[in-house]
Amino acid sequence: IYIGQVVRALDGPLAPIRCASRTAFEACEDCSDPAACQVRRSMTDVRDAMAAVLDTMTLEQFAANTGEEPVNKTA
Repeated sequence: IYIGQVVRALDGPLAPIRCASRTAFEACEDCSDPAACQVRRSMTDVRDAMAAVLDTMTLEQFAANTGEEPVNKTA
């Protein structure tokens, strides 16, 4: 079981805003062009970064993590 699956089951999509969601996309009311929106593009990058960590971390790794060092290093 991956932590990403748990988070999605409990909280829903990982995207910080609806227009950056893959599964629950909803355009902002005041946005005339979601494809060109820099806020949406930035939040999509945030969503992808979160997914890269949470979708590769198992429940076992999460439980074993003592907080001393990140389980996955992306940089």
